[in-house]
Amino acid sequence: MALKEAIYKRKSTRKYQSVALEEHVLQDIEDYLAKLVSLYPDIAVSFRIVGQENVNSWTLVKAPYYVVVSSEKKKGHFVNVGFMLQQVDLYLSSIGLGSCWLGMGKPTVGVDVDKDYVIMLAFGKAIGSPYREFVKFKRKSLNEISDRVDDERFEVVRLAPSARNKQNYYLTTSDDVIRVYCGEAGFITKKFFTKLFEIDVGIVLAHLFVANRETFRFFEDESSKEVKGYYYVGSVNI
Repeated sequence: MALKEAIYKRKSTRKYQSVALEEHVLQDIEDYLAKLVSLYPDIAVSFRIVGQENVNSWTLVKAPYYVVVSSEKKKGHFVNVGFMLQQVDLYLSSIGLGSCWLGMGKPTVGVDVDKDYVIMLAFGKAIGSPYREFVKFKRKSLNEISDRVDDERFEVVRLAPSARNKQNYYLTTSDDVIRVYCGEAGFITKKFFTKLFEIDVGIVLAHLFVANRETFRFFEDESSKEVKGYYYVGSVNI
């Protein structure tokens, strides 16, 4: 299955078979991790696969494997992690495996000493299907997340997974430029949800990238306008 096709079929898998993956499958995943595309090439990021014995016992989703993500702490690093790890999420779905983003929980190993731990992605062979029918996606309408009522280019954005399905982002368009904004978190929850909301924006950008790989270009646009309740992250040509 192509990565773009996986956008329309993937779902978050929370129950896994307690079986190991074949060595060649794990190696293919490792190889894929080594060639991920980054939004910010100057931000160092590491991806390491660990087993269930290497995460805290209170981690809600029990899976045979987890991708542990550590990143250098710089402007845009959460967005960058979301962009890169969603490529992994789609890849795992494309080869028939289940996966699930874990905002809660923490690994006991696998974090680079010179980087900050950011997030994990659980994965393995799913109990049941790792896919869902298109009609079963529960998402906001296009006009709730963008200034467009009907635009096929944005369907891949609408289907992007997000923390608690909040989809706390907004897109505006002019000519061939899409400007992407992140929703502001509340004062009390700012520290935790700012991270998740910016990761979600990265996931949105990953879907735009996968769907428009040949033309995708991410840049900062000084002419971007303010959108109430949101702050500007970046712009895309697709």
